[in-house]
Amino acid sequence: MVTTSRFRIALLAGVLCTLATAEGARAQTLLGRVLDQVNEQPVAGVLVTLVASTGEERVRALSDSAGRFVIAPPEAGEYLLVTDRLGYEETRSPLLALTTEGQAPLDLMIAPEPIGLEGFEVSVEERASEQLSRMGLSANALGNRWIDRDKIDAIPVKRDMGVILERTAQAGIRVTRPENLTMDSDNIGLCVALYRVRTADGGGRCALIVLDGVPMSGVAALDIDPDAIESIALLEPMEATTYYGTLGGAGAVLVWTRRGR
Repeated sequence: MVTTSRFRIALLAGVLCTLATAEGARAQTLLGRVLDQVNEQPVAGVLVTLVASTGEERVRALSDSAGRFVIAPPEAGEYLLVTDRLGYEETRSPLLALTTEGQAPLDLMIAPEPIGLEGFEVSVEERASEQLSRMGLSANALGNRWIDRDKIDAIPVKRDMGVILERTAQAGIRVTRPENLTMDSDNIGLCVALYRVRTADGGGRCALIVLDGVPMSGVAALDIDPDAIESIALLEPMEATTYYGTLGGAGAVLVWTRRGR
């Protein structure tokens, strides 16, 4: 855990002030940005949790490619923010007293996690196990929704990650690629949809794709080298939402690669 000195917060005047007296009123919306403490560059894929002074987790948000996130506390009160991201130390903010209404911008500085002994490498299995453990899951608990290296190696030709999902006979999975779309459709890249997550017109919603702990777009997912993939975990919407919030509403595809070491 890092100290407050590692946490730089820039807030609008009035955030760190007396609490609003109106009980139950919605608090200021936090417009945040997560930055690397060393180079001050944006950090994507950081899970930011809003925690009440009583210790209760209230809201979660995931930082985007620009490090930005938005959290709307349910009511005015005292809160702190906790960050979680593979490769970075967990960071806790000072206690924030949020008043009613308005917006509050802030920058969160997070410190890279020490690498440890020179030459030491954490195996893909250990990284995957660690991330699943944070979600309260395990490879065994996922059953056939866990795809290991042996299953992947058994596929002779792998055009993209979607082929791995298709060839491992994942029930309830539909993979859509750009060439499957109509001329007037938006290019969503590689879309992995769970059959149970359907829209009113029968179309599929794309699951969140997370590569080595970092969420990415379907377009970027087309560039994942399938031969570098070590393991894949498929999360149901309820499992994904618990950890990734609304971004995981259509489920999630967690991918770990040898390059992610």
